[in-house]
Amino acid sequence: MGERKAKKGLGGLTPEKKKLLKQLIMQKAAEDMKKKQEEEAAEKLKIVIAKIGPLTIDGLGAAQLEAKVKELYKLVCALEEEKFDWEVKIRRQDYELNELTIKVNDIKGKFVKPVLKKVAKPSNKLAKFDKNKSKGGFRDNLKSTGKDKFALEEEAPKEKPDFAKDAPAEAAPAEEAPAEEEAAEEEEEEEEEEEEE
Repeated sequence: MGERKAKKGLGGLTPEKKKLLKQLIMQKAAEDMKKKQEEEAAEKLKIVIAKIGPLTIDGLGAAQLEAKVKELYKLVCALEEEKFDWEVKIRRQDYELNELTIKVNDIKGKFVKPVLKKVAKPSNKLAKFDKNKSKGGFRDNLKSTGKDKFALEEEAPKEKPDFAKDAPAEAAPAEEAPAEEEAAEEEEEEEEEEEEE
């Protein structure tokens, strides 16, 4: 009873056996893929040989080599034209297939959601979409000094000289009162503009 059995997971396999099995499966898959690629390459070579034929240039003179090069050039041009035609045809068929799929979905009332890529959005790019935050970032970070910037400093009344004592005392404060009202109105307008921004 002192011996401990290796803990078996799902399927009754120990982790070591699972790892070995995974390695064998991966090895088999790699061999199959390599074999499939070799078969495709051999098949492609057969098609090329059947279409073009073997290149025999042994014992040809300069004029015959030149004629062979021109012949091969014409063949390459013809094949390139055929390749281009097939590419255009496939592209057109893909487009038509896509259009028909859209029409079918419209008729059925089904709409296919496009597959979207997940993209990391840095916070500074998202900040411009944040509506709660005001635009005056610098102003928001300023600290209040406790003083109102539009407040008028009150000075102690000075004694009037002898020649001014005869003048009415209420004339000067009457002129200052409209100025104070204008300053208060301007302050309210500025606050409203800041709130709108």
